[in-house]
Amino acid sequence: MVLRHPVLQVGIADADSKAPRWVRLESLDLRNHIEWKSLSPSEDWEKASKSWTASQLDATYPEIEKRPGWKVVALRSPERTFLELLFTWNHPHADGMSGKIFHQDLFQYFQTSGKDMVNPQLNDGILKLPDSPRIPPPIEKATKLPIELGYAVKTVWQEVRPPMFCRNTFLANWAPIRTSPYKTQLHAFAIKNDLLTNILSACRRNQTTLTGLMNGLMLVSLASRLEEASAPAFQSITAVSLRPYIPRSPRDYPWLIPEQTMGNYVTILPHVFDETLVSTLRSKLTHKDITAATAAGGKEQVSLSADVMDALWSTAANVRREIERKQDLGVKNDQVGLMKFIGDWRHQMAEMVRKPRQNSWFITNLGVLDGRPNKKHEIDDEDDSWSICRAQFATSAETTSAAFIISPMTAAGGDLSIVGTWQECIFDVRFGEQVMADLEAWLLQIGAKSS
Repeated sequence: MVLRHPVLQVGIADADSKAPRWVRLESLDLRNHIEWKSLSPSEDWEKASKSWTASQLDATYPEIEKRPGWKVVALRSPERTFLELLFTWNHPHADGMSGKIFHQDLFQYFQTSGKDMVNPQLNDGILKLPDSPRIPPPIEKATKLPIELGYAVKTVWQEVRPPMFCRNTFLANWAPIRTSPYKTQLHAFAIKNDLLTNILSACRRNQTTLTGLMNGLMLVSLASRLEEASAPAFQSITAVSLRPYIPRSPRDYPWLIPEQTMGNYVTILPHVFDETLVSTLRSKLTHKDITAATAAGGKEQVSLSADVMDALWSTAANVRREIERKQDLGVKNDQVGLMKFIGDWRHQMAEMVRKPRQNSWFITNLGVLDGRPNKKHEIDDEDDSWSICRAQFATSAETTSAAFIISPMTAAGGDLSIVGTWQECIFDVRFGEQVMADLEAWLLQIGAKSS
């Protein structure tokens, strides 16, 4: 995998400067990047997995000029026939889709490589690296990013206008930006595959997708738990991959196949839920519409009425239409096209810290990881074939980004994993857990009603 993906081979020099740069490394000590963790039969696998995931989210990468910013933790147990691989990486190296590409390629390698395969470039844990790695180009060099003057002026004005001219009621003032203490809180749950099938069917009937639905569910949860005075409106963001808009084998990079390349080719799409929409939704969220109960473990669960469900599906369908319009535009008038005008990213981030938080939640939108064994392995060598039975994605909290980061993902044919992360100090941990409990309860409700 390291030799296949050049971003796993390079360090970062001058990271604290205005102009950091990639550094070619001659070799890589894989012992610094791959860690095996054996669990005893008595250890709780799920608890250990969550603990390791949480620890990796807030991990730092030492000597980044000498070591690429990535790591794999492999959890195994003599009592089990599977491995759990936790691949973590530093965002400058790659985006979320890159993690999916990594696991897909690793799965294919396991499927096709012999057990006794030897790599001549690997000696005692030291991997010799290529002399001229083909570093993926930044997106502005891989494709044109057309920007209209009106879009540029509007975007710049939003950044530099004085506070007296800012009337955005969607700002997340209820979750102020704080740089410390920095710690990521993580809450995860799973939805069984049969219920996931029902949920996806309900999404199709209501002209939306799981991404649209997750945006709608977050809106209902926060509208029901926050007072109108502190949150009259909301804005969320959804990740959108830019790989479909990058041509294969561009003239200067004939080896580039975007959909198979680890790198940073992603943008975000904002969704505004204005005061009128949120006020109308809150008017439906009365005691008659929501029945609160106390479940085992002290979690508060709610059941959405048909009236609220209609509003939810309408919101989810609108989010899908916004995503489709973005996909039709491609890279035209995308904020990524304006990033070249930012001369000092450290200064830019410092300025963002002094402003109100813009986004209440972020949906990562990675979808399905296909790790099903091919027919040859199923028929000829089923016992030795590999498959991916569970997929999960989580991100560390981003100080200046959305308050909640919601990451749905599933392995093909498997359960749906939902991971929510947030910075510990921006609101009470119980509030975050209540929001995640809302998502779980309502997904279960939709899955059960659609059966």
